[in-house]
Amino acid sequence: MNMVSSLAAFLLEKDCRVVLTYKIAELTGLKELGVTKYELYSKSDFIIVLGGDGTLLDTGRKAAKYGTPLLGINMGTMGFLASADAADVNETIEKVLNGEYKLEKRLMLEAEISSEADSPKQYVAVNDVCISRGVFTKITDYGIYVNDEYLANFRADGIIISTPTGSTAYNLSAGGPVLKPDIECMVITPICAHSLHSRSIVVSADDVIRIEAGFDTNGDVIMSMDGQTSVILNSGDTISVKKSDRSLNIIKTNRRSFYEILRKKLISKGE
Repeated sequence: MNMVSSLAAFLLEKDCRVVLTYKIAELTGLKELGVTKYELYSKSDFIIVLGGDGTLLDTGRKAAKYGTPLLGINMGTMGFLASADAADVNETIEKVLNGEYKLEKRLMLEAEISSEADSPKQYVAVNDVCISRGVFTKITDYGIYVNDEYLANFRADGIIISTPTGSTAYNLSAGGPVLKPDIECMVITPICAHSLHSRSIVVSADDVIRIEAGFDTNGDVIMSMDGQTSVILNSGDTISVKKSDRSLNIIKTNRRSFYEILRKKLISKGE
């Protein structure tokens, strides 16, 4: 919390109006800066996110509804989405206040569950939507349709539908391709498929992907968004995934290219 306090003091010196959620304001002893989460997400010019990619993803899903830009300060390990590391936070904020930044719009996903017993429910994701078996569930069949046309059937532990932003996350670990973040597409990647020929499939961002999971197993089938929120699916449920009308707006102040970040974060470490 020392970082929050020092950052608030720095911004106040710059004649900025600083707000924190009530919980953070109380923990830092800055109760006078406390506002509701709605006020924070809907009325801020931009939101500073201290943490790793997971923290930024969680904040991003909430802020995307209002189009509020995020400035990520990496305090984790990967930091693909962050604009700078903690050591450079003041310099980074100075650049933003001076207009020395660019705004990246990242594609997001909307997943809809259609149920025989209930009205459709929608969820949003920044990185990926994952349909997978529960801990004690056997391997499951997943039928994949694109624009209502049958594409493939995977007998696997699960299926990942990833954005280009999420291609370096779970998709990468499951053997999927790395995609440049500004490409308008989605990638379908099976998880531990029981096949010698299962490969990822890249489709257009304008396509609609439908997944029909087999429920003849003993256990649960789960849909998760960014690996942070999840729901248990019921027999007869159909999942549709498409490009969301919302986008994640990320503030970037550094000139590092995606390929430089990729080399430093994922490639050079293994050399």
